[in-house]
This record gives sequence, structure tokens and C-alpha cells, in this order.
Amino acid sequence: MRKILIAEDNIEISDMMRNYLLKSGDMTVYQAFDGSQALDMALHIDPDLVLLDIMMPVIDGYEVCRRLRESKTIPVIVVSAKVAEEDKERMFSLGADDYMTKPFSFKEMVMRVRAQLRRYYDFNAQQTGSDRRYGRLNISSSRFEAKVDGVDIPLSAKEFKILDYLTLNADQIIPKQKLIDEVWGIDEYIDENTVVVTIARLRDKLAKVDIHNVVTVWGLGYKWQD
Repeated sequence: MRKILIAEDNIEISDMMRNYLLKSGDMTVYQAFDGSQALDMALHIDPDLVLLDIMMPVIDGYEVCRRLRESKTIPVIVVSAKVAEEDKERMFSLGADDYMTKPFSFKEMVMRVRAQLRRYYDFNAQQTGSDRRYGRLNISSSRFEAKVDGVDIPLSAKEFKILDYLTLNADQIIPKQKLIDEVWGIDEYIDENTVVVTIARLRDKLAKVDIHNVVTVWGLGYKWQD
């Protein structure tokens, strides 16, 4: 059973989300109604995925996402009435994996949850060379971990998948569209700017531990350069 945490202050919407997820089977659903409660529950129940509203009392969704990314790589799907591009870009820059605008189809929400769970958990089981070393960097596809000198790097799900895919294909140039297909999936619309933002965020985190191997090949794509 996958554990899903809904962080949504509107009780009616939260209950509808819960009911649709429960009807889909094989999920246990937890509900938080403000940002502080969401962070506490994420710590204690260790969810497999979070559905996160932005405009919540006590602590807003931006700060919740930022704090989640300090320790967890699980998928975060934003569900918000905010439709502006800058809001979406801000959430993706904080580590969100998907963004749905209200009003939305609850059936589509379930499909997106299942897609994120499938990509996050099944991605690793399909990889070869699960545990790999690149100098000071250790990657475990099966455990969804990236460590430098034995210390975890707090990557989002998409950041980890990009790092995993680039290192698995070290020294090969990977076009942006190929990364979209492999990391986000061919059934999900993602523009190339989202890739740029996610790569930039990944580089910033790697740079903090003095890793600078993600290289831009201008006009072609990206590669992991040993």
C-alpha cells in the first residue's frame, strides 16, 4: 500500500481527493489541513507521495515544498488555484514534480498520482548497475540515493532521475526532449524551460559538494562528463 499525504486546507476538496484515491485501491490516504501539520505528518508517516496546495494557513505550500526537499526525494504534486507561470516556475524550482491547477478532474489527479508513483518507484527496479561510483559520488538507483563522501544529497525525484540517467549514459549527449521522455514521460507535457530549471537546481546542489560534472553542450543537450 502506498501512503499518500494530501495537504489541502479546503476540507471538501481534500475529502473528494481522498475518496477518489481510496476508490482506486492500494493506497492509504492521510490529510493535513495546514502547512505545519503537513510537515509534521510527512515526518511521522513517511509518505510515498504528497499532493500539496500552495495557499494554506500557518505555513504556505512554497515553504512546505522547500522543507520537504531538505530531507525527502518523494514525488510532490502541486494542486493549486494559482495559474500564473511564475507560480508554477517557483514551485518547480523548489522541487515539485508536477502541477495541477484548480478546478481539476479528480480522475486525472489519480492518473497523475499513479504515473508519479510508477516513475519514482518502478524506474529504479528497471535500472542496471544499481550501485555506481563516480569519483566521490555514489549513486544507488534501487535506493534512490545520491551521496558524496557518504553524505546524502537532498535531491527531488526529478533531479535524481536526471542525475541517474545522465550518469548511466556518461559522456553521451542527451537532448532535452530525450530527458523529458525519460524523466517526465512521453504522456506528460513539459516544456524545455522546465528541464533548464531542473538542471540548474541539480547543478546548484552538486556544486555545494564540489561536483561539477553536468555539462551543457550548447544547441544539443546535456551530458555527464567524467
